[in-house]
Amino acid sequence: MVYEKCAEVSEEIWNDLRERDPTEVTRRTGAEFREGVYRLPFLERVLLVDPGRRRIELAGSPEAEPGFRVCLTALLYLLHLDTALLGPPLSPLQLPGGATFFRGHHRLPNAPVEQRFGQDLAGFRAAGDRLKAETRPAGDAALALQVFPGLTVEVILWRGDEEFPAQVSFTLPAHLDRFWFLDAVLGLLTLATQELINAAPPPT
Repeated sequence: MVYEKCAEVSEEIWNDLRERDPTEVTRRTGAEFREGVYRLPFLERVLLVDPGRRRIELAGSPEAEPGFRVCLTALLYLLHLDTALLGPPLSPLQLPGGATFFRGHHRLPNAPVEQRFGQDLAGFRAAGDRLKAETRPAGDAALALQVFPGLTVEVILWRGDEEFPAQVSFTLPAHLDRFWFLDAVLGLLTLATQELINAAPPPT
């Protein structure tokens, strides 16, 4: 089954968040809590997470559908992550069990980025600018996307040419596996790459 909408997130996850002490949640994360609603920065936007109503909205665009993956990842961030305990950047393949897990059906989402930006470094950088990404000195171009406060995904791109195809690799914080299962880590990477592709200007 393919989930698409925020309303399809499990009620159990919402119940877990509703029962949490907001002071504890905000201490661990970069969210704020006002009048029963968490304000959570998400790339260049802000999510309004309302556990009581089991609803997530984009600030300024209440009619927009954030999508299942955005909502699930935001809730897992609020429920489990402690940003102070994350480590330095490393490849997802270096997480415990990552080299085995991230293959086949769970392969890393390199291909969509390689296909869209493999010959378009300008478009890659423009998408990063739109998402307020930090540029990094790696590959032919690299962007560090702060998906949520303290949770950064780096996307490193090597442009394709006549001899070698385009290549993409990722980094994310060490110790993320202490808080999330690897399928949630894959969801984060997929979310980051989708947002990057969606933010790109039309190919020229």
